[in-house]
Amino acid sequence: MNIKPNTFQIQVSDSTTDWTATRESSEWGVPSTLYVPVESQNQTDSGRKLASSRKVGPGGCPYSTGYTPVGGWEKLPPPTFPNFDPVKATIMRYRQQQGVNLGAWFVQEGWMEGGFMSCATGTKQAEFDILDGFGTSKDGLMSARAYMEQRWDTWITEDDFRNIAAMGINTVRLPIGYWSAGPYFTHYSPFDQYKSVYEFSWRYIARAINWAAKYDIGVIVDLHGAYGSQNGQAHSGLNDGNIQWYNTWNQDLTTELLVWIAKGISDITNVVGIQLLNEPQNRDSYWKWLPTAMDAMRAASPYAKTIPLYFHDAFVLEKGAAFVSKRQDFVVSDHHAYYVYTPSDQALSAQGHISKLDSSISNQFGQQSSIARRNLIVGEWSCALAWSSIQNSKSPVQDQTEFCQTQQDIWQSKGSGWTFWSYKMENCDQNSGWCFQSASKKFLAGNFSSWGIPMSTLSSANAGNVTGDKVSALSSIRTSISRVCLPTAHSALKSANSFLSLDDEDEEDDGDDISKVGPNGFGRSLFTSAESQQVVKRGIGGYTTFAARQAQQDRVAATNVTVGSRGFSDGFYTSRILAASTDSLSLVSDSALNTRLTLSKLTSMQVVSRRAIRLLTTLSSLLVSRLPKGRSLTSFRAFQKRLNGASADF
Repeated sequence: MNIKPNTFQIQVSDSTTDWTATRESSEWGVPSTLYVPVESQNQTDSGRKLASSRKVGPGGCPYSTGYTPVGGWEKLPPPTFPNFDPVKATIMRYRQQQGVNLGAWFVQEGWMEGGFMSCATGTKQAEFDILDGFGTSKDGLMSARAYMEQRWDTWITEDDFRNIAAMGINTVRLPIGYWSAGPYFTHYSPFDQYKSVYEFSWRYIARAINWAAKYDIGVIVDLHGAYGSQNGQAHSGLNDGNIQWYNTWNQDLTTELLVWIAKGISDITNVVGIQLLNEPQNRDSYWKWLPTAMDAMRAASPYAKTIPLYFHDAFVLEKGAAFVSKRQDFVVSDHHAYYVYTPSDQALSAQGHISKLDSSISNQFGQQSSIARRNLIVGEWSCALAWSSIQNSKSPVQDQTEFCQTQQDIWQSKGSGWTFWSYKMENCDQNSGWCFQSASKKFLAGNFSSWGIPMSTLSSANAGNVTGDKVSALSSIRTSISRVCLPTAHSALKSANSFLSLDDEDEEDDGDDISKVGPNGFGRSLFTSAESQQVVKRGIGGYTTFAARQAQQDRVAATNVTVGSRGFSDGFYTSRILAASTDSLSLVSDSALNTRLTLSKLTSMQVVSRRAIRLLTTLSSLLVSRLPKGRSLTSFRAFQKRLNGASADF
């Protein structure tokens, strides 16, 4: 059969008796991997195969005696993370997320990586298919571990994070499976027989988080595959059509894992969120499980009380927004938007899609974003269109570009941001609609704003800069952001969340008491402040001043809960103003920086407090790398010096 380029084949379910076969798709939404790029099905990728002529397992997989990470094992230490910086963490969590998914790294999907799946068995679509290809013999397990570790070590590297940051992308969504957390968490699952493969998997995940931190990139850790499979799709780890997550046993196992994750990573500065589950079906048991799991995660540690918790809306935008509106903690609804799957999508032309996006979809998204107090993100979207949507187009590339950019404009202007699916895949240039590395050159601008300031406001500010009215340009940005409504304007219903508790004195003072949290490994922390207040470990399990520090830590966490309850658009008012004001400094001339943007001007911006000065100092550090070399950079560093001096006065 002659298949046209960039067309897709439907992935047929292996089971005609599963839950989806007896339900209309409108009841559960459309999964995101129904269509497989034809080009990747029979491709090979010898560069990622281990060099061996000996084969093992039923799939004839490459034999290996082991794998050593590039640079040696010292490049893959046990999971440890830098000091927690609550000021920087607040900024990173509240700024608009503009990011990419790091798919096919820790959760394998055959439609994205046909070469890597070459020795898999079964449907050759899911991660379990790869393991099954190696088999469970001693040689098979040893070889499978080497094969997977090479993937984790080389598919995405530090250079990728450097390149992502250079483009202005500030967030990555990191899909993981329950098996990715290590051998213990493979229990009661088909992966248990392959648990030795995952002995060091969490080390690679921790390294990815640290790489992102090095370039000021936030990480949303996304549980992509849950026990029993939440949707029967390959990205849940299994592709056998069985959907068994919707029972108490598998839901409890998933909650146990999420509590462990929340306890371990909520005090990592650049972890901007934990996503509970990817693309579940729209069943009552899911919506009943969500608040229970969230409350259990909140109780995992003081820092877990304030970490943003992301959840998928089960492809029902209204349900996700309503769920957010009924909670006061920092929760974010994740919606996935694809326009290639259904017959109606395939029947619509590219211009038809653009028109629909500009009208009904934009209006609906804006309405639901308002209900969710803007705590709404599009966690997966792409530039992909069905061949039938562009085959009659006179300018297909132009139409697809407009389609892609129209989506981007809506997601970032009416929500809290987006993460594109996906950053990388095999045959990237032949699949530009799905592969960000290619789409960013072909369909998107190629560089992105990290702060989410409305483009109309930036345009006004730039116009003011050109005409010389620089102070007004800064003021226009501040005024625009200050008009954002408080959540009470959107959310009539209040939750009975027990974590929301705060005294006025705590809110005023505690945010300034602890500026750093000491080095931590997974699941443990040493808290530090001034040198005289450091917590010193003495003997086995002993901590000096522990009770006092624990009480103060609880107060800080309570303060952050109040901040967190307000959401992206309205929660950290000062942070948004400072983000806008600092980002706009590149629009202001040297003379304006030296003579007009003084601390007296900052006073008029309502930012004179110790916390605000620290925020502005942190923001200036984040942004200085983006300024052009020369006098602008010199003047900005002078401004930083004045800020540092001002900090001593507070």
